[in-house]
Amino acid sequence: MAELCPNSQTDEQIVKKRRISDTNSDDPTSRFPDHVLHLIFSYLKSQDLFTVRLVSKNWHRNTPSYFPLEFEESNTPNTPSNVIQESHNKFLEWIRSSLETCQSELKKAEKRIIRVQFERHENINDLLELINEIDFHEVYLRFGCFNYWIPFIFQSKCLRVVHLTRGGIDKHLFSDETNFVCLEEVELDSVNLSGETLSKFISKCPNIRELKLVNCMVLRSVVLPKVDRLKKLYVQLVGSYPSITDVQVIAPSLQVFHFVQFNRCNVAVNMDIRACRMLREFHLECPTFPVGFDHEHFISDFPHLENLILGPCETSKRVKISSPSLRKLTLMFTQLYNYNYSRKSVVSVPNLCSFQYVGRTFKSSLAPSETRKLLKTIGISLVPHVEKINRAWFLQLRSHLTKLNNRIGLALTIRDQTSFSALGKRGHKLWSISIGRIPTQVVPHIGHLKLDIRFKVPEESHGCLLKYIIDNLLWMSHPNVLTLSMPTSFAAFALGICNEFLISRREGNCCADTQNKCWRHFLKDFMVREAVTNEKEELKKFSFVFTWQL
Repeated sequence: MAELCPNSQTDEQIVKKRRISDTNSDDPTSRFPDHVLHLIFSYLKSQDLFTVRLVSKNWHRNTPSYFPLEFEESNTPNTPSNVIQESHNKFLEWIRSSLETCQSELKKAEKRIIRVQFERHENINDLLELINEIDFHEVYLRFGCFNYWIPFIFQSKCLRVVHLTRGGIDKHLFSDETNFVCLEEVELDSVNLSGETLSKFISKCPNIRELKLVNCMVLRSVVLPKVDRLKKLYVQLVGSYPSITDVQVIAPSLQVFHFVQFNRCNVAVNMDIRACRMLREFHLECPTFPVGFDHEHFISDFPHLENLILGPCETSKRVKISSPSLRKLTLMFTQLYNYNYSRKSVVSVPNLCSFQYVGRTFKSSLAPSETRKLLKTIGISLVPHVEKINRAWFLQLRSHLTKLNNRIGLALTIRDQTSFSALGKRGHKLWSISIGRIPTQVVPHIGHLKLDIRFKVPEESHGCLLKYIIDNLLWMSHPNVLTLSMPTSFAAFALGICNEFLISRREGNCCADTQNKCWRHFLKDFMVREAVTNEKEELKKFSFVFTWQL
């Protein structure tokens, strides 16, 4: 039956309507008016605008114009001080002349960005004043030393992004009534500032949406009493710095919170983020479980939480991870279960879609229960100590894996450790004893094994270890694929060892005296595929595709 078109529509209107419909099928944003699309793109940072312009002609036409300026001061070692000072003065003069030359282009641009990397801090205050007079939207400054104190915070009327690396910020900069109303993103990397200074600074940024603090060595507390529009908060302290001991955040709109702290001081941080009830992503990595959380109701204060990354967080109390909203759970070298009580920690997440575990060894109690409907595959990545890889280690691993009902993706990473050379040319004396012929069936849920070898210089003991690991993995399961990843310098040696080892399965007398046959009697055939990698990459990947007899 032919389509009937209303008489009120002309042929031109019908063709135009069909053309718009076809365009919408490819690009849904084409139905937006130009000014709306332009407004959306105006919220992007400069690093994203270039990519956006390449998507389509429509996006290119509506991308705000931006003008970036980038200056980097070079530093040549073993140079006389007078030459260094002269070079520094020329660098400052280059920036001044560039700013004067580009004035007209800067005024026309809808986004103005400046990036400056200083190696020295002499005579730069006047230059910072000049930069401040120009209304930049994004300012990225990297100072060459930690003991330079920034004279002021930029007060541009349209400043949205400030990234500072090194240098220091004093609390007296915020003693007046000046607020930074337009500022939306602040990143402080290796900046000297106290917790009091940070609180004063952020209190004057009512519209801040993202705050990132990286290795601020003087920082001992992160107290943000009222940040209504804050969406993302990142706190990272890794190295030989004193610990952050106090975290208090009242941010009702906060959706992402990362707290990563590793140093020599094993001090528990006092953390209160209960007011952040809109939290959707929580990344908590610290040696000791924070004080302030209810162990029995760890994440109950976050009803919208979807992604949780946790580890090691050592604690002696029972910790319960239970949430109907959680979709992704990652445990990394977790110590939540190292306590003296007989009760086990509970992981009850009925709607979980992804579970990843990273650690030295694995126990079935670490895996979530009652997640068969949505959770299809459990990812387990183990980084064992070389000297602890023996028959007991593989038997324990297999006993825990057999208790899981989900498909399993198992990955082992073997690192080149200093104690490895002490094991001798033939390796560990127990490497000749595999898990072997026991009546336990193979783990049927493992379809893909990954083995990441980090050795660089081939040794005879490396070959013994490699054969021992593959032997035990194939005793434990009959995977479809075994993927080996290794440095290029180790690839030829490892590939030769594996081929020789797998081909030896053709010796049919290996299990003549027992009814429990080894994996060689079930392996019908295999082939090797080399993954295509970039020539500059230092890693090689080979996949062994197995065909097993039923």
